[in-house]
Amino acid sequence: MKKLILLFGLTAINLSGYAEQSEPMMIENAAIKAISPNGKFAVSQGSTGLRILELSPDNENSQYNESDYEEYYSGDGNCVSDNGVVVASTPNNPNALYWKDGEWHSLQHPSNALTSNHAQGISADGSRICGNLRISGMGNDDDVLMVIPCVWNAEGNGYGKPVLLPHPDLDYADRVPQYITAIDISADGKVIVGQIRDAQGILNYPIIYKENENGEWSYDIPYEYLINPDKLEIVPYPGEGPAMPQFESFMTSEEIEAYNIVYNEYVSSGYQIPCPEYWEFMTPEEIAAYNEAADIYNEKAIAYNKKFEAWADFIFSIIETSPSYAFNQVRISPDGKTIGCTVEVTGERDPLTGFPSIENSVWLLDLTCDKISKYDKDGDLNIYYIANNGIGIGTTSAGTASNSYILQDENVIDIVNWMNSKVPEYASWIKENMIYQYEKEVFDEKTGNYDLIYTDDVLTGRATATPDFSIVSLSVENIWDGMDDGIAYIFDLKAAGAVNTVRTSSEEMSIYDLAGRKLKSATAPGIYIINGEKKVVR
Repeated sequence: MKKLILLFGLTAINLSGYAEQSEPMMIENAAIKAISPNGKFAVSQGSTGLRILELSPDNENSQYNESDYEEYYSGDGNCVSDNGVVVASTPNNPNALYWKDGEWHSLQHPSNALTSNHAQGISADGSRICGNLRISGMGNDDDVLMVIPCVWNAEGNGYGKPVLLPHPDLDYADRVPQYITAIDISADGKVIVGQIRDAQGILNYPIIYKENENGEWSYDIPYEYLINPDKLEIVPYPGEGPAMPQFESFMTSEEIEAYNIVYNEYVSSGYQIPCPEYWEFMTPEEIAAYNEAADIYNEKAIAYNKKFEAWADFIFSIIETSPSYAFNQVRISPDGKTIGCTVEVTGERDPLTGFPSIENSVWLLDLTCDKISKYDKDGDLNIYYIANNGIGIGTTSAGTASNSYILQDENVIDIVNWMNSKVPEYASWIKENMIYQYEKEVFDEKTGNYDLIYTDDVLTGRATATPDFSIVSLSVENIWDGMDDGIAYIFDLKAAGAVNTVRTSSEEMSIYDLAGRKLKSATAPGIYIINGEKKVVR
């Protein structure tokens, strides 16, 4: 059996906080999905369920508290607030849920809501939760909206009734979409991002909800011009095709009963005798009436097929030319200015499976201007978090030997290299300690096949952070036996002396040494006055 090999002697979690700033806090059996903006709480979500963690790194008597919930699923957005409220759902409860003061509570939902309601994200102060209500199931009529977006506002010691968010009635093809969701929420709770899933359940694209100063909500489809970029004229959906005539409609009850007797004998014989035909039990007049109905059906079917083919050509043209946003993989920055999406592209055919591969890249969409920043890493990069100033974190796919990257200024930066520019001691620690043995696919150019080999290499896992990157977590998944969730590492960059971790390239820093001389940078070890504050660079 393949095993995870740790090249350090970790036997227990250090509960005394960050005793040494060059080493992270290590938490066994954890896969950190989100950290509260103030860095005090974290949510772990993995194969063993949901865990709620309280982190207190600055207190000598700090505690590491956990709660395990095997059948609970945390929200896909920022699911934990500064006061420790966690939003989630579970298949055993029709309501969306929130965890507060050590217990789970149900969020209210309208009487027409079904099961699978979800709480997805929560504002930094815990005053607003965004999520989705399941109001219909899939029926015979495909044109039915199954999921609608909403918010729950804090009321008393809990939350009030859901407030439905405004949304379009039709998708890009003038059909009723399947889902319209609300997934992630800004820190102030006034900007929410979700997705529209088209009527076919194939194409997803983002939707933004904004609250104005009067408390009124509106929606917008950001970068809508990317959908149907060739501006094709909408071909209307032709609806359901004509109904084929049935023999039974032209037969008497006695004739149907006689047919059924012979048919049952045919089945009882083990299908050895001839199978009966309906027309053998019909009068010539009934057969003529059926044939007349069949001729009318054939004419309608030919006309319908032409309309359907024209509509299908239109839909596939849209799908081929529009971005294919991955379902539920959309995030918003805490400042509400940037959204991030995983975009799927059909790649080359996989020689092992025979099916085309799906290559993922990350797009960061600036909501303040018409700017898209695109990031790719060997066709396997997924959005995981966006900090303020539009800096993203991307990871390779779950269930693989995952690694994380900082996405900034059109550059995909390995998180170890990024960490080295902030706290070199942390980067050195990662290189020395986060080494794992795992299987890796290597393409053999001679044979044209992929070979599986064992390798020892640094894995940074899946990363997330606080909005200012003062705290960063790396969670290395256990992909070897699935019995636990691997190990999470919490890096306190602020305590380790890192400064202005999310400073954009356009921002200037005011840097002085202790002699009062202005400097261009503070790279050498020492004490500096940076933007009016004393900072130690190690």
